Amino acid sequence: MNELSSLIPMRIPRALVGMNASEQIGGIGKELGARKALIVTDQGVNGAGLIKGAAESLQKAGIPFEIFDKCAESAPISLIKECASLIRNHGINMVVGIGGGSVLDLTKITTAVADHGGSSDLIFNSALIVKKDIITVLVPTTAGTGSEINSGALCTDDETHRKVVVRSTFLAADAAILDPALTLRLPPAITAETGMDALCHAIEAYTSAKANTVADMFAEKAIQLISRSIKAAYTDGPRNPEARYNMLLAASFGILGANSSSTYIVHTLSYPLGMMTHTSHGKACVLMLPYAMEFHLTSRLERFARIAELMGEPVQGLTTEEKAHKSVQIVKKLAADFGLPLKLSEIGLKQKDIPAVVDYVFQYYEVQLANNPRPINREDLKHILESAL
Repeated sequence: MNELSSLIPMRIPRALVGMNASEQIGGIGKELGARKALIVTDQGVNGAGLIKGAAESLQKAGIPFEIFDKCAESAPISLIKECASLIRNHGINMVVGIGGGSVLDLTKITTAVADHGGSSDLIFNSALIVKKDIITVLVPTTAGTGSEINSGALCTDDETHRKVVVRSTFLAADAAILDPALTLRLPPAITAETGMDALCHAIEAYTSAKANTVADMFAEKAIQLISRSIKAAYTDGPRNPEARYNMLLAASFGILGANSSSTYIVHTLSYPLGMMTHTSHGKACVLMLPYAMEFHLTSRLERFARIAELMGEPVQGLTTEEKAHKSVQIVKKLAADFGLPLKLSEIGLKQKDIPAVVDYVFQYYEVQLANNPRPINREDLKHILESAL
């Protein structure tokens, strides 16, 4: 990529980072002109008391609010419509999303739908998103998707079960709150799954065909922070706020790197794999990451070698190629240490399913294949999937 002849996108929303930062939401809302708020979350987050700080902060600021806690995994469009209707019918002009990536994605798309008269057509045509009037504050309770920083969102068509990606600068939050206190009790399995998803963002951004200096800055730091902190967060999360803090930062840095560069076949494959096997986005990405790395290794040898160094692997005396192979080995070992699936057969995919996965990618996401470090055709993709089977 010739950076001098290319435009590098970079957008960082207003962010507040620190322990108990969510207790400042009322003040932010008041400053931005909030009249009535809606807290969007799921029953697990609500039941765990993780919206308490935000709720009390809104009360203190004199901002009345309601709660919508029906969010579900992968943000079904039916729930987006229901939530958007609530916003429009109850005079709400501020929405606070508190939860994992699905909650934050649903929040972003919902506010866009509500802002545009309740029409869900914009979900399938992002060009229809032309304004943003509703104040949006996003508060992650997991450290992985980076949705609080991202201006894209993922939802699910209830009828076809297809994953739909919605992208628009108007989806970006007015404020992102990174509060490690809300992630302290995150279960180990979700800690690993979401943290490794953040690692996928960073590695893909760093080795993508669109890699650039801006993306490198965020991606390198994300890789370092995750490698340094994910095991501590996994094994001792409730008593290690520093590890939780580092993982939240890494998730945001990882997606900032991906936004300025791109993800590639790892994330592209997560959509059909998730749809066909009912596997979560994070697990599907983590599973495919080492196989995609192996396929692209020779085209980005020095960068993959650098990843091994960033992850703290002892590489003294090794050749560049040996270092690069080390990066793949580390990723596989991390996934194994966390008990994450390493083979597609473990999530229920069969040999006979591979042609359908390939067809899906080339039907819906062929334009994204240009982001891969090396050109990829149907046979290449089939080979990658068979290697992972």
